[in-house]
Amino acid sequence: LERALRILEQHYGKDHPVVAMTLANLGGAHERLGDYSQSKDLLERALRIKEQHYGKEHPEVAKTLTNLSNAHAYLGNYSQQKDL
Repeated sequence: LERALRILEQHYGKDHPVVAMTLANLGGAHERLGDYSQSKDLLERALRIKEQHYGKEHPEVAKTLTNLSNAHAYLGNYSQQKDL
């Protein structure tokens, strides 16, 4: 996924929805590896792109918010998890 991300960023630019999808997938991979901090960072970046592209009330944004809330829970950031 990291290689795919580099290719997609070069082709589409860093703020394209396809890049956001790949960031979210990579965030999920880091979550499964137990790297919750990296997962959170990637999901936050994906969220910014999706909100910018789709608007804050889109289902794609909601999916990323859910995944981001899980990353916050794994990190013990329960207040931040609740706020999402």
